[in-house]
Amino acid sequence: MAGPNPEPNHNFLKLLQYSGAGCLGITAAFIESLKSVNPELNFRLSWWTLLAFVAVSGGAWYVMERVFFRALRAGRPPPIKLVVGFTALLSIGTLAGFALSMRGISMEKQRDMLIGTSWAVLALSIVGFAFWKVVQFLERDAAKTNEDLHGPADGDRENKTGS
Repeated sequence: MAGPNPEPNHNFLKLLQYSGAGCLGITAAFIESLKSVNPELNFRLSWWTLLAFVAVSGGAWYVMERVFFRALRAGRPPPIKLVVGFTALLSIGTLAGFALSMRGISMEKQRDMLIGTSWAVLALSIVGFAFWKVVQFLERDAAKTNEDLHGPADGDRENKTGS
């Protein structure tokens, strides 16, 4: 009887890679096509919209390929510089899109928008932190359960027997 098939995990990661890259590309295209917010929402599709979609989707796909697949196949941790750089680039792009969408809005409304956005960022940060802690807990619990089911690793057995 063969061992467990790693294919579903690989397929799920590929699905995450393509859908994540597509979502980031759609977000970039949406932000680029947004021309005015006040008094009404106006969009205009152009070649720049398509270019934003392709560039961001391709870049996100490449980074995810490097972070998830190459590192996982080699059994090493992901390249930290690439992860930090990609996160910084996404943060700058988000802030730039937000700043561009604020043009044409009065200073009083801009202040209200900034306060509301700050509260939203705070709330999402708290949810993100809680999610991160839950994932850490589940990983520790899964490792403990796995150890209980399969026993300690070989190195741990030797240490417990005193040899």
